[in-house]
Amino acid sequence: MLFEDAAHVTIGVNAITTRFVLAEPAHPRFATWQAELSRAAAAAEGFVSIEIIPTYAGSPEWQAVQRFGSGAALQAWRVGGERARCFSRLVPLLSPEHTQVIEEAAPDFHATSFVTEVITTSVHPGGERDFQAFAEAMQAAQASFPGYMGTLIQAPVSPELSYWTTLVRFATPAQLDAWLTSEDRKALLARADARASTWKGRRMQSGFAAWFPGTEADTPPAWKQTMLVLLVLFPVVMLEIRFLSPHLAAWPSAIATFVGNALSVALVSWPLMSFAVAGLSWWLKPAPEQRAQREVLGLATVLGLYVIEIAFFMHLFTL
Repeated sequence: MLFEDAAHVTIGVNAITTRFVLAEPAHPRFATWQAELSRAAAAAEGFVSIEIIPTYAGSPEWQAVQRFGSGAALQAWRVGGERARCFSRLVPLLSPEHTQVIEEAAPDFHATSFVTEVITTSVHPGGERDFQAFAEAMQAAQASFPGYMGTLIQAPVSPELSYWTTLVRFATPAQLDAWLTSEDRKALLARADARASTWKGRRMQSGFAAWFPGTEADTPPAWKQTMLVLLVLFPVVMLEIRFLSPHLAAWPSAIATFVGNALSVALVSWPLMSFAVAGLSWWLKPAPEQRAQREVLGLATVLGLYVIEIAFFMHLFTL
């Protein structure tokens, strides 16, 4: 295995992304390896969080985002023997065509297309070792379930916020619920020592949840929600540029932008999204027996509406 250390990953950087390509992402040993790396990072000085995620659902390319409180702490982790041992155990799992493990400064990662369970754990003094062993076993188990999209583990950030935070991501609400209600998870929780820690969890809602009411099980996937918001927002913005912006040209740019954005948000939130959701409900939440046909027809409909909108405004702006 070859580590390609980018020149710009220096002491001044507090986070790095390690990228690698797997031969078999669903291999049970990879689930165990993720838990081992998370445990080793969490035990390192200055640890803030670690996130192990695929590029997309089912992708063989994964990345491990490691964040530390200072550049010095990150550098100590990067050159430490425990980290090297963890990545040496990854070698047999790599794709023969992509044996390089590449590192670079870590970008922010926004999981807008996943469903996430947020778990906060208060660890009693002296219970850190027991908690980390429990977290390792829990992560190894959840990583083997269908739809698993990675985990973020964050250490306590201050004495006032003295709990550990874990973000568990799955591709769909149903797959996340399958893990949360699984016998494997129940067995691990039953073995957890309540004297060492207490925890609670909550589901992170989509940013568009208010526009798509319903239970988590029947909420449209994030990609459909995003496509529908774009369908409604684009014409509002274009009409503002064509008819409102000339009247605001003499205003201070900050005020003019605020007025335009306020109008856009108001129109999209009510009543336009309500109309759009009602009109395309057959695609957003198709009946199981008609899902395949309606998925294709709905996608074609929205793409067609995009084309119509673009053509209309191209013509309008030439008048």
